[in-house]
Amino acid sequence: MTPTRQTGCGVYFMTLIAATRKARMSHSPPSPSDPTRHGVEDDDSEPAADTTPLGRARVRSVASRVARRMKANRRKKTRRKRRLVALAAIVSILVGLVGVGGSIFFANVALPEDLDAKLAQNSTVYYSDGKTVMGNLGTQKRTSVKLSQIPEHLQWAVISAEDQGFYHHTGVDFWGVMRALWNNVTGGDTQGASTLTQQYVGQVADIRGDGSYLRKAREAVMAMKMEERFGKKSILNHYLNLVYFGRGAYGVQAAAHAFFGKSVEKLNVSESALLAAQIRAPNGSYDPGDPLGKRNAHGKHTPQGRWSYVLDQMVKTGKLTSQHREELTKLPDTVDPNSLTGSGADKPTGFVTSGLVLEELHQRGIKTESVLRGGYHITTTINHDLEDKTVSAVAIATKKKKDAGIAVVEPGTGKILAYYGGPKATGADQASAAVPHPAGTTFNAVTALAAVGHGATTATELDGRSPLKVKGRAEPVENTGGVSKSHVMLADAVIKKLDTPMYRLADKIGPDKVAATARDLGVTQLREPYTGKGSPKTLSTDDAKAGWTPDVGIGSYGMSVTDSANTYATIADVGKRATPHVIAKVTNASGETVYSPKSSSKRTVDQADAASVGSLLAHAPDADLVDHGTPMMMPMTYLNASPTWYCGATSQWSMSVWSGDGKHEGDGSSPKNTTAQRVWEEISPLAYQLFPEDNPKAPDDGGVTHEGPSSSRGPR
Repeated sequence: MTPTRQTGCGVYFMTLIAATRKARMSHSPPSPSDPTRHGVEDDDSEPAADTTPLGRARVRSVASRVARRMKANRRKKTRRKRRLVALAAIVSILVGLVGVGGSIFFANVALPEDLDAKLAQNSTVYYSDGKTVMGNLGTQKRTSVKLSQIPEHLQWAVISAEDQGFYHHTGVDFWGVMRALWNNVTGGDTQGASTLTQQYVGQVADIRGDGSYLRKAREAVMAMKMEERFGKKSILNHYLNLVYFGRGAYGVQAAAHAFFGKSVEKLNVSESALLAAQIRAPNGSYDPGDPLGKRNAHGKHTPQGRWSYVLDQMVKTGKLTSQHREELTKLPDTVDPNSLTGSGADKPTGFVTSGLVLEELHQRGIKTESVLRGGYHITTTINHDLEDKTVSAVAIATKKKKDAGIAVVEPGTGKILAYYGGPKATGADQASAAVPHPAGTTFNAVTALAAVGHGATTATELDGRSPLKVKGRAEPVENTGGVSKSHVMLADAVIKKLDTPMYRLADKIGPDKVAATARDLGVTQLREPYTGKGSPKTLSTDDAKAGWTPDVGIGSYGMSVTDSANTYATIADVGKRATPHVIAKVTNASGETVYSPKSSSKRTVDQADAASVGSLLAHAPDADLVDHGTPMMMPMTYLNASPTWYCGATSQWSMSVWSGDGKHEGDGSSPKNTTAQRVWEEISPLAYQLFPEDNPKAPDDGGVTHEGPSSSRGPR
């Protein structure tokens, strides 16, 4: 290490102190010998001599006073000199201490051992076995390139926007630091003034998240040391291969493919400026595709504004002519961010890797950007074999040109064992809350449980006459197949999937009570029926005053496939609800566990009530659906269906399948032999095999006595 570097910090502070002293001296008061100090005019004329005795006495008196004053001034000057000497000594000592301290600090701050060790790493998502890869999060793999492969206009676009003095400073822009400090102290926009070298070494040393002045000092020292060891070209090359541009792209080569679908060598000036614009806000604020919905649509904070700023700075640095700048008025076209692959976004499992996983981690405080570059190992709850079977079974629906949404949830834990939202994650997720579907008669179990919880029994008589005309409702409520009965038990209404008695029941006990029961079973939100008047609202099941109507009792409200599967999982677990989740474990690049879910199972429904309604749905599975190859006891399954839904659950798994367009809910269509049912029956044999029951038994009614048809007891 050179002596100049050792004392670099001390010299810097000494320069500041010297400049301060010089400024003070230039404004120092007149010297004591200056006659104007005492108000004495400097007059060139000589006064006339006074030779009288009185005059001579007066002269002696004046001379004596002048002598005394001069003697006093000499004493003051002596004291002042001593004080200045003492002050100079103190300042010298302080400067020396600062210099020594700065030198020691400089010497003790070391560069990271491996400058490439902290390059961003993709996170990997695994199936439940922790070994089989489902996809990678990071979307783009880094491809390092030589500086000679990077167009000069891209290099200068980055330098012009981020660090115009790059080729002139020694790692730290001291004037930039002073400007930023002044701006911050005086209340201006907060500035950092970090050079490209500081940005690079800060990321390599993994200290960019620390906003303290000590961090900035360490970063500055490492930047200066790096400038000693490496040349400017090498530093710039490393930086351009490291910096994050958004869209999961780290380095200019990955960014060129992510934004423009081409190699970095082929980028033009306009495209280069847009890439350079991303460095300031790689969360998508300056991305024309706005992949993460981060757009701030105001002035310079738009993609157009930041892109224009970069081009203007290139003109300022002399790397772009004014004429060429005037020709660039329109943002370059970019690749659709949703078309990017790597996370499995082009596959059905993309809804898990880039959807459910990122959302769940975000809820747990792990940001998406951290996941995209942190090298996490994410083990999911998705069973590989069951997921493959689920995806292949959807062919039954696609052959009929129908969409499908499927979710398989484990009762008692909430683990999502299989998930299908569509053929590609770039489309709508048919199994999510964002795309709810009217539940139809599969929701009658919820209404029945609400009634039982408020005093009814499965033998309570209801009015089953059909059709039912309702004031304010465009279409009458009809029973499946046109069935009309003046007296029907609650059990029969559920089993035979009759809508009119369930509508009347919901109206009697209160639609808000039905919504509350749905919440207790695992339904988080429901979407209002579409009436043709405005957009239907999405309502939280926690909101008792949301304006629920009796239509909620017959499944006219839309719900997610995942919530449906969880509803039947709660019934299968006799009233215990768990929160659905897709992550089993997350470890960081060092192998340390950073997240694992805690048990969320809790009783939300009375056990006897859940068992009572569950008994209405219990069926023994057909033998041809459960070909295990070895003799075993058949688990009881809770089944329910509608024209577009098929739901079934055992104590080990719960699967809901939706397939269709939602046009056949509540119009009297048959719930038998539907596409949803055939898809469910294609998947369920493997589910029975993979998740068998240890001690299967037929569900009972929890000790609830079914009262006969003559019972007059109804919901209270």
